[in-house]
Amino acid sequence: MKKILVGILSFLMLTSMTAYAKDKVELVAATINPDGSLLAEVLQAYSEEVTNSSAGKVKVDFFPGGQLGDASTLYQSVVDGSIDMIYSDPGWFAERHPEFDILEGNYLFKSKEHFMSIVNDEHKLDFFKNKLLKDPGVIVLMIAGGLERDIISTYPINSIEDLKGKNMRSKSTSTNMDWWHSIGANPVPVAFKEVYTAVQTGVVRGSQNSLDAMISMRFAEVNDYIARTQHNISIGFIVMNKAKYDEVGGDIQAILNKAAKKIQPMYLEKAFALSDEKLESLKKDFGIKVTNPDKAPFIKASRTQIDDLAKKLGVLDEINSIFE
Repeated sequence: MKKILVGILSFLMLTSMTAYAKDKVELVAATINPDGSLLAEVLQAYSEEVTNSSAGKVKVDFFPGGQLGDASTLYQSVVDGSIDMIYSDPGWFAERHPEFDILEGNYLFKSKEHFMSIVNDEHKLDFFKNKLLKDPGVIVLMIAGGLERDIISTYPINSIEDLKGKNMRSKSTSTNMDWWHSIGANPVPVAFKEVYTAVQTGVVRGSQNSLDAMISMRFAEVNDYIARTQHNISIGFIVMNKAKYDEVGGDIQAILNKAAKKIQPMYLEKAFALSDEKLESLKKDFGIKVTNPDKAPFIKASRTQIDDLAKKLGVLDEINSIFE
């Protein structure tokens, strides 16, 4: 009789534990951005907010710094569902939807206020979000970014003419390559993790990066100047595999969405606030010298590139409507 009771109790405990395990959702979030960078910090903050606000229903494990693979691997993993959520730049979605190249265009946003009015509007970017839902089947949980991009180089850039013929690091995307061409430089495709060495060995004379990345990736160690072009306010997406999002159900979806509404505006504001702080650190800690070239020629070239691309893709009206 005692053995039977023990067996029944063991069965009930096992059943209870199994039910609990099924009720608790464990998710994996990853980024190539290194610890200490803002884009890693924002995904970590989001992961922690989801975990802490879920009353034990959700646990998000966070892996920064490319621990689970490079950018291409993370992109493929969130599409096939082996990783639940990642931070991604727009360029990774451009293979399926060339319109995403426009989001990597420069001087797309006129100011901080213009940027915030678009990204914090729940439906303003639906044109892009809906494309991702359909193909490759990921849902945008949150917008991240807000980081100012400038040009860091081994030589001073006092005007757009100083870039003529210079080898500058570029992403391999056509949008980034074309932009460097439009301002007179010679773009050289270099992987992000190899930029430091490429500058150090003279393969390129500089690159365009966020002030945050110039510090976290130590680019300021091998460059001497920053041209304060402020040509880009970064925009990226924290996305989740749509099948997984549907699988977790309404209660968990509500937790994910509520966390996004809290973290997104907080960290976008933080990104803007960090710009002056990071610039001072670059000057003080690395001895970087800052130049302020006339932005007008950069703006003209950049806006022409965006308009030409939008016309080519047949989405000029849509783009003008979003970014007016």
